[in-house]
Amino acid sequence: MQQFLKLIRWPNLVIILMTMFFTLFFVINPLLGLKSFEAGLTVTGFVLLVLATLFIAIGGYLINDFFDMDIDRINKPGKNQVGKKFPVAYVQLSFWILNILAAVMGFIVAWMADKPLYGLVFVFTSGLLWFYSERYQCMPLVGNLVVAFLSTLSFALVWLFDFFTLVNDPDDFAAVQTSFPVVNKMMLIYMGFAFVTTLIRELVKDIEDVEGDDRYGCNTFPVRFGIKATKVVSVIVLLAGLALSAWAQLFFYYAGFRVLFFWFFLIDIEFFIVMALLMKATDKLHYSTISVFIKILMLTGILSMIFVYFET
Repeated sequence: MQQFLKLIRWPNLVIILMTMFFTLFFVINPLLGLKSFEAGLTVTGFVLLVLATLFIAIGGYLINDFFDMDIDRINKPGKNQVGKKFPVAYVQLSFWILNILAAVMGFIVAWMADKPLYGLVFVFTSGLLWFYSERYQCMPLVGNLVVAFLSTLSFALVWLFDFFTLVNDPDDFAAVQTSFPVVNKMMLIYMGFAFVTTLIRELVKDIEDVEGDDRYGCNTFPVRFGIKATKVVSVIVLLAGLALSAWAQLFFYYAGFRVLFFWFFLIDIEFFIVMALLMKATDKLHYSTISVFIKILMLTGILSMIFVYFET
């Protein structure tokens, strides 16, 4: 069981679950002035949406480990259990089953929102994860940007399907539409935060894995342009994150979210800590430590959504 939980990256799944739960119950509903499932997504719709997202994520982790079996013998000795504790055929079959189930659930949610074609989002996401593992992760910066984009979907999908479900009820839609601008800004802030923090984490991870990637011809940004250039790009991304945080704080201050305004100073400090550690990093242990700090930064951002509920 322990090996299986590691295989599916259970801490990452918890983060996805928290993100989707907090987005609906601590951000969207309070800002729209709605009680849980009073309007918008139903219980069934939300559960199916969460399960579809989790299944796609698990499928992505499985297929990534499948394609990385050789590289991980160098980058993560003993950690990749595909082909050892978990047969390759089992992993491949699990990938297809999980993604088919996710697509079915996604189309049901889309149908419930009266936007059946939006179910294709789940098919597109599954395909993107396959191509990321098979091709994009070894293309300089392309794979990093793909993962960063996918990290925003946990926020975007909840708001997308909640919005279109509200549209189907004219009375509910008319009652809450004046609050849409503030919800949109909140979603942009958190999606931008997810994009930036995931992008910097992927760049740092590529530096960690440069030895194995180089040996097996995986042409990541550090392999192609060197660690020093990757650090420069990473610092630029961190500065973009700080700029986003500053813009968010201005919005929070003038919108009356004072606790959020001060909480984001903690996020600012964490950005500076990651930047300082990155500049001094010289070996794999240093980059592993930076990865831990980036995860703390991500969690700090997710937890900040709780304050939206209490300040609304």
